[in-house]
Amino acid sequence: MSTYDNPYHHDNVYGHVIALLSAHGERQGGLHLDVGCSLGPIAEHVRDSLGREYIGFDIDADSLAVLGRRGFRTQVLDLSDIAGAEATLMQAIDGRPVASLSIIDTLEHVAEPEKVVAMLRRIADAHNAPLVVSVPNVAHRDVGFKLAFGRWDYTKTGLLDHTHLRGFTRKSLQRMMHSAGWHLVESKDVERSRSDQCFPRYHPALAEGTHLYRTLSAIRANVDDAATVNQFVGLYLPGHHGAPLEYSDDHGEAAQPFLSIVTRTQGKRLDTLRDVLLCLSAQTDQDFELLVIGHKLTPEGVLGVERVIEDTNETIRGRIRLIKVDDGNRTRPLNVGFGEAKGQYIAILDDDDIVMGHWVEEFRKLAERSPGRVLRARTVAQTWQPVHTSHGSATVRAVGGMEDRYPKQFDFFQHLVENGTPPVSIAFPAASFHDLGIVFDESLTTTEDWDFFMRTANVCDVASGGEITSVYRLWKKAESSYTMHPAEEWQANHHAIWRKFDTMPLLLAPGNATRLRQMTQDWNRTHRGIAGPLPDPLLEAERYANALREQIHTMLNSRTWALGSPVRVVATLMGRRRTSPMLWAMNTPELEGYLAAIRASRSWRFAEKFKRLLGQ
Repeated sequence: MSTYDNPYHHDNVYGHVIALLSAHGERQGGLHLDVGCSLGPIAEHVRDSLGREYIGFDIDADSLAVLGRRGFRTQVLDLSDIAGAEATLMQAIDGRPVASLSIIDTLEHVAEPEKVVAMLRRIADAHNAPLVVSVPNVAHRDVGFKLAFGRWDYTKTGLLDHTHLRGFTRKSLQRMMHSAGWHLVESKDVERSRSDQCFPRYHPALAEGTHLYRTLSAIRANVDDAATVNQFVGLYLPGHHGAPLEYSDDHGEAAQPFLSIVTRTQGKRLDTLRDVLLCLSAQTDQDFELLVIGHKLTPEGVLGVERVIEDTNETIRGRIRLIKVDDGNRTRPLNVGFGEAKGQYIAILDDDDIVMGHWVEEFRKLAERSPGRVLRARTVAQTWQPVHTSHGSATVRAVGGMEDRYPKQFDFFQHLVENGTPPVSIAFPAASFHDLGIVFDESLTTTEDWDFFMRTANVCDVASGGEITSVYRLWKKAESSYTMHPAEEWQANHHAIWRKFDTMPLLLAPGNATRLRQMTQDWNRTHRGIAGPLPDPLLEAERYANALREQIHTMLNSRTWALGSPVRVVATLMGRRRTSPMLWAMNTPELEGYLAAIRASRSWRFAEKFKRLLGQ
């Protein structure tokens, strides 16, 4: 008897299969071929609800016998022999019309599922018959979270059934089906937030109350919509074949450019766009592509942008793509551009920014030193304004010096308050967008770069470089995002981002525990009058030395020290020299020695005994 004696329910895989066939089954009558049918839990529903003749195919003769006793036609089928299986199916059809096919929880049990779906495509093609496929999701978050910590638990049935030969994700299933000529019409997946792999119950990666689970869940939820899908269930129609399915050890990274540059333009600043392309022509590292995203361009704007591109140095012209976007706010072009990018890193270079010749080169150096991190170079600000030449043509010129107004090093805590990094100075790992699903929030009309930067930095961290590689233009007497959006809108977006930060688990780099402790101790000292323990001399040498200075200063001005003054007066009368310590000039060992000397002094010990006698 089959291990898989699972009943039909409207909300399980079998109910979803019938729902899909009903929604896309206008034809009454005809055959329904259920390949890998097991005990045929959908047989009665195919016959009674769809009015089709059901034929079940399986390699398990015992299961077929049970199905046959229920009055259904059956046939033994061995999917390891594709040619034989195809002949068996054609013989069973015997020239009659095929209305639909299904293969439910079977493809994962065969060694070459690609050949199986290709064979079913040949069967269905002559009838234009739909195929419903169901396979378990090997990328369910329960499986992935456990695997991240070294657990891969085969079970008798379920997601990691010990008889499974292949595992499927949504992408791998779609790639296989499309290659075979099957095109998805509708999905009706089975969702299970807690799958059969959700054990041990209190494993930190699976228990809902843990920080680890919440962090992993937040990251996984962005990747795709399959984190809680237990089984993929989809209805497909036969059509043209997609790209051949190939398995290779070549991951394609060698063919990728290092950097994809996304440049937004509305076609209103062709002179500064020309400056951008000129800057890129002079880069010392030419391993990049440029995506010019024309946002809501007028016909004249399209011609103008195309003309600027055509006039560009031929060495980079072939690496420029103009992509037109006619919908959305200023954030939409970024999602489109990042989605089209083919590079390993992606940078934003708006049509009014200036980059120096080593802009790409410095990003590469940072990437080689800190692979996978967000890359942050230094930038300066400069005020510019539109002017007209003596010939009357419009151009721009600088009306101020270069200002070093942005932090030299990235500070996560400071950036939680407000942005201190213009987008021209950073490059993002492409995988954060394409693989982790961190995208720009199109509900934001301003500060979208800050929001995206911080969500990416939270996962990837940031590598800061010391080289100034760009000029961020500040516009005077000209249209900019600051003039196009009122202050209230900027503030509303700012607050929305703060609220978003508050829902995110924060991943802090090593060393930030000390930073947090210091901020808490400073707050306690200021607002609660609590000094707290001495800093750790290994972690905070300067802070530790300052704490010793403060402690010595406090002791020398304390009531205890004053009570011991008679002892010091006597010592002075006996010829002992009194000196005032130069605490600011002492190093740590000297401060520790001086503090120990105070505690060991006769005057301090006398005052302590006197206080005890007074009951203080």
